[in-house]
Amino acid sequence: MKQNNSGFTLIEVLIALAIVSISLGALISISSQDISRAERMQKNMIANWVAQNQITEHRLSNKKIKVGSTKGSILFAKYDWEWELSVSKTSVDNLYRMDVYVSELNKNIVSRNLTGFVFEDIAINNE
Repeated sequence: MKQNNSGFTLIEVLIALAIVSISLGALISISSQDISRAERMQKNMIANWVAQNQITEHRLSNKKIKVGSTKGSILFAKYDWEWELSVSKTSVDNLYRMDVYVSELNKNIVSRNLTGFVFEDIAINNE
């Protein structure tokens, strides 16, 4: 009398478990990379906002624009940022170039570099 066993052998089960564990390991690795990539993108976006705010503040202020470099720091969106604003003249009268470099506080890696231009209206500054 021949017995017909249906089911999986121990080797088949071990191979299936190995395939599942390798697949789950790859998924976890990809997910962690996506999380760190999303965090980097978020920090770059926030650094961009900090840079845009610096240029906008100079555009909206009625102060005379001074050529040179200034530095500062700010707490923005739960992160401490440091920025450096470099103002230089252009070949057009009363038009100034502003380069803003933003990085996380105490880190020497620039997260964002933004360039903007500001026109200084002499009539407003002479009032």
